[in-house]
Amino acid sequence: MTIQNNGDLLANGNVIAYEGRVKIEDGSITRVPNPQVNGEVVITTDITSNRSKITIPIRVTTESNNTFDDLFDNGDDNIITFRDKNYTRCYMEVKPEREDVEIVEYVFFGNPAV
Repeated sequence: MTIQNNGDLLANGNVIAYEGRVKIEDGSITRVPNPQVNGEVVITTDITSNRSKITIPIRVTTESNNTFDDLFDNGDDNIITFRDKNYTRCYMEVKPEREDVEIVEYVFFGNPAV
């Protein structure tokens, strides 16, 4: 059964119908202690671990293929909104293998907007 609640899941402002559960794994900023020659420790922030992983199950159709091909072609210039939370600079590393009417998972990585 396709779930399509207006505004529940959007990609670049377009409503996306999905199957099952959208999975979001939010990253977090990592604090890194750096010992100094004088004995002090300076704490720096590693923001590379702050990427979120968004997994969207989609039923394969011609329309969904076209939509996700466009998102893939956009590179990291995508905004995904799920239940009023925005993820910016989203990109898909790999397009999944697709077969008509099958359910596939599209995986995006993006920044949680603050």
